[in-house]
Amino acid sequence: MSEQTVLMLAEKDDAEAVYVSNALDRRGVRGAWFDTASFPRDADASFRVREGGWSGEITTAGGSLRLEDISAVYYRQPQPFTFPDTLSEPERRFATVEARFGFGGVFMSLPVRWVSHPGRLADAEYRPLQMATATRCGFSVPMSLLTNRPDDARDFARAGRAVYKATMHKLISEDNHVKLIYTTPVAPSAIDERVTTTLHLFQSNIPKVHDVRLIATGGEHMHAVAIHSDTEAGRQDFRAAYDTLTYKNTSVPPDVARACHGYLRALGLGLGVFDFAVTGDGTWWFLECGPGSQWAWLQEETGAPIADAIADTLMGVDA
Repeated sequence: MSEQTVLMLAEKDDAEAVYVSNALDRRGVRGAWFDTASFPRDADASFRVREGGWSGEITTAGGSLRLEDISAVYYRQPQPFTFPDTLSEPERRFATVEARFGFGGVFMSLPVRWVSHPGRLADAEYRPLQMATATRCGFSVPMSLLTNRPDDARDFARAGRAVYKATMHKLISEDNHVKLIYTTPVAPSAIDERVTTTLHLFQSNIPKVHDVRLIATGGEHMHAVAIHSDTEAGRQDFRAAYDTLTYKNTSVPPDVARACHGYLRALGLGLGVFDFAVTGDGTWWFLECGPGSQWAWLQEETGAPIADAIADTLMGVDA
């Protein structure tokens, strides 16, 4: 085990990556960091293709890493490359594409374990794919409508309590301020012709008593944290009221556990961060599975050994 090296493709101060790196260190496994934002300012690389694949090394301020030494990769929201200010905008675009496809192609060609492979992550970001996969894996999924037809949206809202959600971009820029798009209740009378401008996602508003964020790995580990709020805003969307939240580790119903592992297998993921709405009758309603969603603060709040589970998966150790 001591000879293993895990490539940490993450920002230097990313909390989730730091926790995983520390867990690997406790196991005697080297976590070699490559913050893509450091290239080419503070990092360089040279690779050669040979029989069997690519070889070569990356050199950063923290030292050198040979491709041949990498046993696994932890992929955690790499940041944009940082190019010299002297480059023109066309030159910057060219350099960005060359670096992205150069590094990306080399890394993705490595015959190693991934948590999770960027190709699989890219697919898993699509909310409609998440929802379809969830139904096939046996989750309870809220009634949903994806449309740019105002009449269809109004009919959906009239049929019951409805909310609006973003399918992907949850941040918007307005009046020079960045705002988060929260899950928002919507009345039929509020739906107008602006709906025609793009696809919009409407869902039934699940009457939940609390949320659960569940972290599952391909190595069969699973940790779930119940998230409670004593405010209406926090119960609707816990991101809107972090200061009202309380946390508690919770058990996972067997059918939900089976569905989680089936979901990871279906999308080829080494890690899934699932969000559920739990109703009074004990039903866990699937909301989404964010491949890059945060979990570090839940480990801090509850002591759940999430980073250890991910480290075991990177090392090829099952639960």
